[in-house]
Amino acid sequence: MAFLKTCFSQPRFRTLLLILTLLSLVCTQIPLLNYLGFEFSALISLAGSFSAGLLALIVTSHARESVYKHFALSAVSGLLLLVPPLVIISVNALFVRNCSFADGLTFYLLGPVPAVLFVVALAVLVVSVASRWRKTLLTMAIMAILSHILVVTLISPQIFAFNPILGYFPGITYDESLNIGTTLLEFRILTLVAAAIILLVADVIRNRKAKVPASRTKRVILVAGGVFLVLTYCFSDRLGFSSSEGFIRTELGGEYDSEHFTIVYPKNAVTTEEVERLAARHEFYFGTIARELRILPVRKIRSFLYGSAEQKGRLVGAAGTNIAKPWRWELHVNLSDVNRVLKHELVHIMAAEFGFPVLRISLNSGLIEGLAMAVERVEYNETLHRLAAQIFAIGLRPDVEGLFSISGFLKSHGGTSYVLAGSFCRYLIDHYGMRRFKWLYRTGSFESFYNKELTVLIAEWRRFISQPEPSINERTKAAYLFRRSSIFGRECARVIAEVNEETRNALRSGNFEAAVETSRRSLELSRSPEAILQHATALLRSGRAEDAIRFGSEALADSMIAHTLLPLYLTLADAHWKLGNKLEAGRLCEALYSVHLSPPYDEACGVRRFGLRDPAGEQLKDFILGDVADSLRIPWLEAKMTSGRFSPLVPYLLGRELMAENRIAEARKILMLLRPMNVGVLEFFRMRRLAALHLELKEYQKAKMYFWESMNHTTKESHRIENEELIRWCDWLGEKP
Repeated sequence: MAFLKTCFSQPRFRTLLLILTLLSLVCTQIPLLNYLGFEFSALISLAGSFSAGLLALIVTSHARESVYKHFALSAVSGLLLLVPPLVIISVNALFVRNCSFADGLTFYLLGPVPAVLFVVALAVLVVSVASRWRKTLLTMAIMAILSHILVVTLISPQIFAFNPILGYFPGITYDESLNIGTTLLEFRILTLVAAAIILLVADVIRNRKAKVPASRTKRVILVAGGVFLVLTYCFSDRLGFSSSEGFIRTELGGEYDSEHFTIVYPKNAVTTEEVERLAARHEFYFGTIARELRILPVRKIRSFLYGSAEQKGRLVGAAGTNIAKPWRWELHVNLSDVNRVLKHELVHIMAAEFGFPVLRISLNSGLIEGLAMAVERVEYNETLHRLAAQIFAIGLRPDVEGLFSISGFLKSHGGTSYVLAGSFCRYLIDHYGMRRFKWLYRTGSFESFYNKELTVLIAEWRRFISQPEPSINERTKAAYLFRRSSIFGRECARVIAEVNEETRNALRSGNFEAAVETSRRSLELSRSPEAILQHATALLRSGRAEDAIRFGSEALADSMIAHTLLPLYLTLADAHWKLGNKLEAGRLCEALYSVHLSPPYDEACGVRRFGLRDPAGEQLKDFILGDVADSLRIPWLEAKMTSGRFSPLVPYLLGRELMAENRIAEARKILMLLRPMNVGVLEFFRMRRLAALHLELKEYQKAKMYFWESMNHTTKESHRIENEELIRWCDWLGEKP
């Protein structure tokens, strides 16, 4: 009690306590910081540890008997500073949802508490070493330790960092779940060990000043502690605290060199033929992008491909987000995402040729992502300009000018920012040329190279994309895609993301009852669109079709969230078909298909529409609704084909299954013998699959023919753009020896 009175009697203690209290009160009004979670704990780790260090410079000056007493008094006063923030943010849980107080408290105990103890030990060392400029020295030491985050994420492949003060930095990523596991706990134990060694060093220094020789025990402990820290640093990649390029290469195991690339890949997951195909795709995109950007890079690009999101998250961070580091001439992509994102990430790398010096990127996030999107031209199965027009047509009023500021790009929903920036950059390139845009990318100065202010250029672009007016179906799709808040505007985003990941894993493994329970738990935290979709799917897959219909219909009746639940139409269609209500199932499929949400949904709707209309389609009901085990799907379809009269949908589905199993020749034979489907979208996908199969067989002219043929069964501009690139891909492959 006497010590508490002593603390509160000090003006600096009261001042620092007031500052942290006010900071916590401000956090209660800021999304993502207004509850006890990772972000709040990280902020208090910075502010609280720095405050505790400053306070320690005073406390230790009044206690000269022992370094350890200095530390104890300083540590207690520093930890007292952490109490008001914890109390305030905990009380705020009465007004703002706190989805997992236990997780939040864990982050607080592993974040600010060890940070305070570490910085206090650092302050004790400063007091032992210097008699003047103590605040300056402590501040410089703290800044140097924090700069480790910047250094390690710049000079090495990883985007995450473990740091004695901050604790854990996940990197700038769109991943919402933080799967740190026990690694943070282990690192915090190491932080406390480092603090103890710092104290021992301070004790030795102070004793030396007092002409008191260090005991042999202290010297042994100091040497052992130093060796321990050095060994920990040397093996930090194996412990999960860091990741080096050499370690990643060893972990992945495979390496392939092409003309412009060194491809590092998971050796056990990729065959020699597959890696050659991957290398060919890299080289094709290299040539395509080089022509588009009018450059010819001479430096080899390193492409790291990961067998799973878990592996990528462990080795570089950002499990679900693919990244590029232009200043290192390297990209990191999940193997399953290569076809979807490789071109986008390569644009980031190759734009380094005209990026800002050293970092080799634009200093403007809107231009970085906008250029990559502009080169791709298509997103969400639509052209960028069409999507941009739809965003404005549904009443959204995004701050387009703000997208090209330092922080504005990250404030909006990711999809909205990418599409608008991409459409605007595409407009600038098409109307003013690539040469000007490259200078804009480097400097960020619109007026210098376009002789027009940004607001004028935006007005021109808005007029260009405004015609024709988006249809009702296009607006419905746009509402689904873009009327969403960013992570900063969602309750308990990280906790809910982790629960939803549990549900995804349960659904994937066929444990549907567990999926029902985890999705219900997610719904209790927040009625997020993903949790609603997962719960309806889990109910249906666990045999409760009526419950799925009841739950899904109630969700769609909520006008506030109905626009985010379009995929729910397919789940409800399946539930109605399972119960024999084919008319309602068909209506729901038609409604979803009219929106053209994505190619997989279009095909799924097409399959069901065909099955519901075809007199022989009822025999495929169990297969389409997923009631046939994965291992039996091909034998089940083959049995149907040999049983006499069968639906034309049977060979279509069999060809698709054979293709998925990489049985190329069999799949081609089945799909070629199939007569034209009377559902246009299925004929489009049949042609596209035949083209892909001929590509696999290196029959490039036939592949081109089927790509061209598929255009007779679609009217979408995005399909034309994609097909033209695929035809160029066929030509490119055909020209290679």
